[in-house]
Amino acid sequence: MKKLIKTIEYIKWKNLMLVASILVLASCTTDDAEEIQTDLDVINDETLLNARMLKTDEVINISSTGQGRKKADFELKLKGELTPPTIDDLPLQATSVSQKGKFLAISYNYAGAVYAGAIDLVTEELEVTSQLLAYADINELEFYANSLYFVGGSDRLEKPAFAAKIDFDSGKGQFKSGGTVFEEVGSFTANSVTEFGGVIYVTTGDDMSTGGGIYRFNSSMNLDNYEAIEDARWVEGSGSKIYCVSGDPSTISVFDRNNLEIKEKIEHSAKTLPESKQTIDIDDKKIFVAGGEQGVLVYDMDGKLISNLKFDDNSITNAVSAEKGRLFISNGEGGVYVATYDDDDVEIIGKLELGNNESVNHILLHDDYLYVASGLGGVKMIEIDD
Repeated sequence: MKKLIKTIEYIKWKNLMLVASILVLASCTTDDAEEIQTDLDVINDETLLNARMLKTDEVINISSTGQGRKKADFELKLKGELTPPTIDDLPLQATSVSQKGKFLAISYNYAGAVYAGAIDLVTEELEVTSQLLAYADINELEFYANSLYFVGGSDRLEKPAFAAKIDFDSGKGQFKSGGTVFEEVGSFTANSVTEFGGVIYVTTGDDMSTGGGIYRFNSSMNLDNYEAIEDARWVEGSGSKIYCVSGDPSTISVFDRNNLEIKEKIEHSAKTLPESKQTIDIDDKKIFVAGGEQGVLVYDMDGKLISNLKFDDNSITNAVSAEKGRLFISNGEGGVYVATYDDDDVEIIGKLELGNNESVNHILLHDDYLYVASGLGGVKMIEIDD
């Protein structure tokens, strides 16, 4: 167990990189940014889009792994599967999912040297109503009001990493052509975005010398703050603080949400691969960390390790999603596991029998649904029935 490091001084890069971030903001109206917006394509042909959706009502079993004593007190039903789109005949892979109200958004990128991606907009009835195609990898996305914020990378930009937003008509369920704003950020790609208190927080990976760290935008995508962080992987908000996990060094940086003043750093014991996905989630005064080879690391809000879930099949945990005492765990090619938690304990129930060997990139637990993004396998929409 590693100790909590308190009272951290401002990183010496702060003033230098804040100036750099202002320059980045100024560069966002360049021809490069305009080019990527010109190349965007919005498709609203629902017949065409829904040809990729398969609706079903299939029970998903949870197999015991022998690691826990509890049994599930709920049933899982596969309600829909959406296969990924293509762009210029390039097969895209599902990277992330966001859900708000009656809409679900799914992001895609291309696993190769070419930058290509897409976003699907899906209703709660599992109807695909709109799609955005872009010459950009889209790694993560987040709803706020009638806009969708998304991040990734594109060779159309001088600095590949970007943060962007597109407006949509919530009545029609369609993206608005021309309602897109792109902002360049530092590093080679942006890997996570979250909205918290009406403010947009974005992380970019790699080292601080290339602009890696956390960026704070208002809802109009005007940059108002930046803090350099080494190898930033994911960002979440809770209470008055913003939490950002780094892969190397293995830390969670805790910031004041109002000004990105760093308050403390929590050392974690995750072992992840370079440039790999690593998410965190916060619920019930617990911080759940995708720990790579270390499985799932669970900390209290003071940084004390209270549980470590490891898996007998040597799975690599890349994403976690927790809500209302349930924790779903993405282990890449190792599949999806489920656990339960309360004030005193975190315990594995078992592994979801999803019937394929696809590598899971992301999971989202929201209300009574679980969404599983499985790369080239697309996205599975799973209902949780109590």
